Amino acid sequence: MKKPKLGLPPTTPTPLSNTAMQDMINKGGSVLETPAPIAAKLKPDEDKLKSFTFKIYESELAQIRAIQDSLPKRDRISIHDFVVAAVKEKITKENKKQN
Repeated sequence: MKKPKLGLPPTTPTPLSNTAMQDMINKGGSVLETPAPIAAKLKPDEDKLKSFTFKIYESELAQIRAIQDSLPKRDRISIHDFVVAAVKEKITKENKKQN
């Protein structure tokens, strides 16, 4: 079976009968300048997200993957999230030691 062809709108231009609508179209519009207000909302001391690469031994990566594999599929997190969570946990432990 062939797909039915879609009906295309007529290609002949139809003149607009409403003069107010034609005047609005001819008038055009203005462009909003949004980058300046957005930049003003940012705080200079805001915590920015940084990206970097680090090296890890294959054996340690294998241990992380083994931990992931032992979890149910619905509870698995990515290696990135696992490492970030471990770093956050270490930071909290260090902060508790210092206090």
